Amino acid sequence: MKYGRIIGTAIILGGIFFVNSALGGTLYKWVDEKGVVHFSDRKPESPKKMKGSIEERNVVDSQPVKKNQSPKREFGARSPIEYAINCTFTIKGSKSLGTGFFLSPDGFAVTCRHVIEGDFNQVALLNDQTKFPISVISMSRNHDLALILVMASSQPPHLSIRDPGTLIPGERLFAIGASAGLQATITDGVFTGFRKLKKTNGQVIQFSAPVNPGNSGGPLVDEKGRAVGVVSMKYRKRRGIPVSGVGFGVLSRHIKEEYGDYLPQE
Repeated sequence: MKYGRIIGTAIILGGIFFVNSALGGTLYKWVDEKGVVHFSDRKPESPKKMKGSIEERNVVDSQPVKKNQSPKREFGARSPIEYAINCTFTIKGSKSLGTGFFLSPDGFAVTCRHVIEGDFNQVALLNDQTKFPISVISMSRNHDLALILVMASSQPPHLSIRDPGTLIPGERLFAIGASAGLQATITDGVFTGFRKLKKTNGQVIQFSAPVNPGNSGGPLVDEKGRAVGVVSMKYRKRRGIPVSGVGFGVLSRHIKEEYGDYLPQE
């Protein structure tokens, strides 16, 4: 299959440490001498090299999901798109605003690399307005993707992933995210095709759903609520002419390639 090449102006919409994935127990928060915020299930080994005091948070164990139980019913969703909304959250930091979505009931989630790069004081704001700390697990070197852990107090709903190679031009798609700072905004459009851009490595998915700053990292889903991409950037101008309805996303198959070990077995 041949893929087109677009040349124009695209705009991005938008101390790594590992924390135990267990959701129960005590969580410790502190700021080190360099100003980096840490979250861990253990107290710092060198408390002298930190600013301020250690903050303790009690995290409650969540109940396991029963087999053969529909997650859409469990989380009160009336449609696949509403369920997909429940799987997303807003990422707020001192320098950034973006979106993420859950990949597993353990709290592992994905967003765009540019959303979490350089900002170590971010929280996940769920749609019920509860806030939870975020731990950055991995930032992809090949794609605008990052794996994070949201230390929520219960098991969240999570999205399933569809191979974007099965998409048909004209198929309806929905972008979900904190568009222009408005949490859980839904915009719809259609799948256009795959493109190659100068600012990306490999292919990206092109879609027509309107997106704005804050959408970065949010899911691009089909009518069944399955993620086919991660909203990453859009065209603002081309040859000096304003452009609308031309967005691009990281292909969902790259999530499986990069973070397949963190996905639940289907």
